Order: sequence, then structure tokens, then C-alpha cells
Amino acid sequence: MGPSAPLWMSVLYYIMCMATLIVGVAMLVKGTVRRLYSLVAVIAVPLFFLNNFHTIARVGVDPFAYWQQSLIEGQWWAWLSLVLFLYMIGYWVLLVRGIRGRCAASVEGGKGDGIP
Repeated sequence: MGPSAPLWMSVLYYIMCMATLIVGVAMLVKGTVRRLYSLVAVIAVPLFFLNNFHTIARVGVDPFAYWQQSLIEGQWWAWLSLVLFLYMIGYWVLLVRGIRGRCAASVEGGKGDGIP
């Protein structure tokens, strides 16, 4: 096993995985977004385990460098991980845009007086 990733990178990774899982499940249960977007809750768990399981085999490099090396070598797990991670980022972009759109619509509809 090689060196570990910088602490800030690990914290950011774990926070993003947990937040995505929690928000995805909440949105799926609440039914406020389409199922395709909430699929991210199902994807967050395999992505987390996929990255952690496959980076165990690394020797002399940190997990992120090993992932980059595996991506260049064309290993399936690294490419799948990249696709899932990009899907998660797209999910967050669409979620934030939807929230902003609803907030803007409620402000415009009520003309600022609090009445829709």
C-alpha cells in the first residue's frame, strides 16, 4: 500500500460521496426530481467502493495518482469511475440550477411581498 492522499482531498471526496448519497435518497423519496437524476443515489455507493477497492493495489503512489495512472493505462474501473464521477457532477449542476430556478420563480411570482 502506498502513501495516502492529502487530507483535504480525502475529506472533500468523502463529503461529496456522503452528501450525494443523502441528497439523492432524499430527492428520490420526496419525489421532487426525475428518477434519472435521483439515480445518483444508487451510483454514489458503487463509485465509493469502486475507487476504494481498486486503489488498494497501489504501490508507492497515492490513490489519486494511482487512479490517474490506471486511467492512462485504460483500466475499466478507472474509466467507469470517471463516468460515474462526471454523472455526479452533472447531477449537482442540474440540482443547483433547478433550485435557483424555483427560487427565482417564487420571487418574481410574488413580486417580493411573500405572496405567490
